[in-house]
Amino acid sequence: MIAVGDSGDVELIFTAAKGQRGKISKSATVTCNDNDRANFNLTLDGMIYPTEFPDSLKPVTLSQSHVKWDPNSKSHEAKLVVKNVSNQSLRLTLVSLPHEFLSVEIPDGDLKPGKSKEIKVRTAKEFAGTDFKKSFTFECSDTEHTRYTVPVELATTIATVAPTREKPPLPVGKQRAIDTTKVQTGSGDGKTH
Repeated sequence: MIAVGDSGDVELIFTAAKGQRGKISKSATVTCNDNDRANFNLTLDGMIYPTEFPDSLKPVTLSQSHVKWDPNSKSHEAKLVVKNVSNQSLRLTLVSLPHEFLSVEIPDGDLKPGKSKEIKVRTAKEFAGTDFKKSFTFECSDTEHTRYTVPVELATTIATVAPTREKPPLPVGKQRAIDTTKVQTGSGDGKTH
């Protein structure tokens, strides 16, 4: 519920299919009780790059394609190195951020061609949960206003141990075969061979 004159956020999460690459276009319908605009579509256009090649991006490359923390780690902080691979100076601007989950510091000033700076990502101080899957988006000042969305995950990991398999009991009167490759024989000198 959004009060008159107030604003709110709508979160749309796009998850690529395994192995999906290239250009994508998705849409979502938003329904509300506004008589002037009851239903409207939001269209998202983007490009999916292989996560194993974050350095294939343009006009900037990232040192990693996503951030993932184990909840048992002491520090939920990461640094993404952003390198300008274009031939023009760029400025980076934070576009969207899940405030109650993440804190993101975008570097100030111009990022000159061939130079690198760091984006610092941390879990928000007010976050009290155990896990989440969120993302943040930043925009470059190139003519296309290229945007990058970086997935961030705090994952709950549960260690599983495979059950031990015991050998079934042998039927009465049967014996297990002896492994003759490990039979030791005595030579009378007190040593086994």
